[in-house]
Amino acid sequence: MTPDEIRVGFAAVGLDVPAGTPLGGYAARTGPSTGVLDALEVAAVSVQAGTERLIWIVADLPCVNVDLVAAVREIVGVLDIGGHVWVSATHTHAGPETGCAPGGSVTPEPWLERVTEAATEAATRAVAAERASTVELRRVRLSGVGGQRSGARPRRTVPVDVLSVQVEGRTAGVVAVLPVHPTVLDAGNRQVSADLTGATRHALTAALPGAWAVVATGAAGDVSTRPHRKEQTARECARLGALAAATIAGALRRPPDLEVAAGELHVGSSSIALEPKPAEAAPLDELRAALAATERVGDPVAVRTAYTALQAAELAESAELVPAELSCAVAAASLGPLRLLALGAEPYLELSERAAPAVLLGYTNGYVGYLPTRAAYRRPDYEVLRTPVAAGGAELALAAAADLIEPERNP
Repeated sequence: MTPDEIRVGFAAVGLDVPAGTPLGGYAARTGPSTGVLDALEVAAVSVQAGTERLIWIVADLPCVNVDLVAAVREIVGVLDIGGHVWVSATHTHAGPETGCAPGGSVTPEPWLERVTEAATEAATRAVAAERASTVELRRVRLSGVGGQRSGARPRRTVPVDVLSVQVEGRTAGVVAVLPVHPTVLDAGNRQVSADLTGATRHALTAALPGAWAVVATGAAGDVSTRPHRKEQTARECARLGALAAATIAGALRRPPDLEVAAGELHVGSSSIALEPKPAEAAPLDELRAALAATERVGDPVAVRTAYTALQAAELAESAELVPAELSCAVAAASLGPLRLLALGAEPYLELSERAAPAVLLGYTNGYVGYLPTRAAYRRPDYEVLRTPVAAGGAELALAAAADLIEPERNP
């Protein structure tokens, strides 16, 4: 290995979820899992350059809490592979409940142990599979799959960051950072599924024979399939996944926006304290009136948006939402000119545009809940009502992540 060579490896391990397992993602779900629609996986991408290595775990889970991240890091740390470890959730709403409470929670058994074991195996195999590589970045606009589900003027398209790994002149693998909630399947579904993430992953591997694929979730806090889905079925999940995969695979046919063939890797991880949102009465009467008005019009997207806002307000009224102390995991990595930023939260789409040209990941190394932009707090949307974080927290978290690899601040 030459001093400035980049080496990338990949491996994936299945995650078995038996029938009867409580599923996360929907408060309205009425029972545990009844079977498996499509198998979940825990993937690992390892990148080594210079004296550093990053092992990035992407798991088909609703969220990852800090105890799970610590457990994975501890086990990987005793192996003879070294490196920084990030753990991301795809945020599927049809995976095992892993403690997705605003402000963070504790990972329930048996998932603390099982996910750690799968992540460790995937990490070990990924490092063993490392090969000299070139990493390319392309950003494309995705239509017809995801759009903002809240806000005054919701956008109906999203940017997708496509990282491709080239080995000896061919595409060996692709990491797509898709800023869309994987929520095609609804609360009535009780079968285990990776949802949109898995459907996109399967379609990508079919479109790119011989290449591996990872689909991570980006700044999807206010983005879902709601504006575009025609039904909430496995068939519709496959349709939307195929659309996403076609756009991602198509991007590989044009020149990259950025190419890294050699360079050093720098990685930083931390956490920052965030101010809790002040306690205030939820506008229940206003939200009930808004729901009734949308039901009279009959627009299913508007009805769903109004319903979830009311649901969030009722949840806030019925339970203590805001912990006394909040912290958000932040991380950053640079590989030559390529920058990755990661937040342990559900960041709003606008934050990915503020972070550009860096790639912004959500649901990584912890879970504090939604991170709406400051302006979003003017509206009683679902995400604003559910977040435990005070206005301005998203901007602080993004800045803290960027500071970890800012050259002027980290000589």
